[in-house]
Amino acid sequence: GRGIVESLGNFGRTGVAPTHPELLDWLAVSFVENGWSFKWLHRQIMLSNTYRQSSALRPESEERDPDNRWLSRMPLRRLEAEPLRDSLLAASGELDVTAFGKPDSVTVRNDGLVTADRNETGWRRTVYVQQRRKELPSILETFDLPQMSPNCVTRPNSMVASQALHLLNNGMVRELAMQFAQRIETQAGQDRYRQIEQVYQDALSRKPTAEETQLALETLSQLTAEWELRRAAEEKTLKDDGTQSPSAETQALANFCHVMMNSAEFLFVD
Repeated sequence: GRGIVESLGNFGRTGVAPTHPELLDWLAVSFVENGWSFKWLHRQIMLSNTYRQSSALRPESEERDPDNRWLSRMPLRRLEAEPLRDSLLAASGELDVTAFGKPDSVTVRNDGLVTADRNETGWRRTVYVQQRRKELPSILETFDLPQMSPNCVTRPNSMVASQALHLLNNGMVRELAMQFAQRIETQAGQDRYRQIEQVYQDALSRKPTAEETQLALETLSQLTAEWELRRAAEEKTLKDDGTQSPSAETQALANFCHVMMNSAEFLFVD
C-alpha cells in the first residue's frame, strides 16, 4: 500500500527519497528490457518472497521495522470500497457478473442515501455503477472511494466510526444479510452445523474451528428464541396483512450472516 517512493505526486529530486533505490533501478531497467510488459512486472512483484509474506507481526520485525518501511511483513489492509461492495453482493448471491454495457443508474433516496438500482438478476459489479460528483453511492463514499476532480494520486484508507455504523445499520446491508441467510438455507437445509460451515466457507473462504462452531450454535439458539418471543408479541398487537415474514430460524441466521459481514476477517485482507 505504499510505494518505493512515497511522494507519488513528486517523483524526483525534491520528492521523498526511495526506500529501496537499487530495487527501483533494477525494476525500471528490467521493465524496459522485457518489452515494457506490465504483465511481466506484475508477475515479478507478486511472485517475489517479499510480496508473499505473512502479515503476522514477529517480535524481531516489530522491534527493527515497526512501520514496515523495510517490507518485513505484508501490511494488513481493509478492502477498498469497490471490492467491499462486490463482496457483500457475492456473499448474498446478488452479484450480477454481466460485463460491459451501459452503467447502472443510481437513486437518491428520501433519507439522503444514494444506492445503485437493482436489475432483474441482482446488482452489477461496482465498476459498472454510474458515478456522478453529487450522486456518489453512499457505501463507496463512506469507504473512501477517491474523488477524481481534479485528480487523485493516492487512495485514502481511513478507519472511522461511520464505516462500522454503515455496515451495522444500512438497510441494504441488512437486506443482503437476509438474502445471504436464505441462500444458505437453500444450500444447506435446516441443519445448523451445515449452515454454519457454509456461512464460513462463503464469507471467509474457510471452515470454522470447533470453538467457532460451538459459539455459533449457541448464538443461533439464543437469537432464535429472541425472534420467537418478538414474533409472539407482534402477533398479539398487529393484524395479519396477508404477508408472511421469515421464520425465527431464518431471522436468527440472517443476524448471524450480518455479523459475518461486519467481521474483521471479512473486511480485511490478511
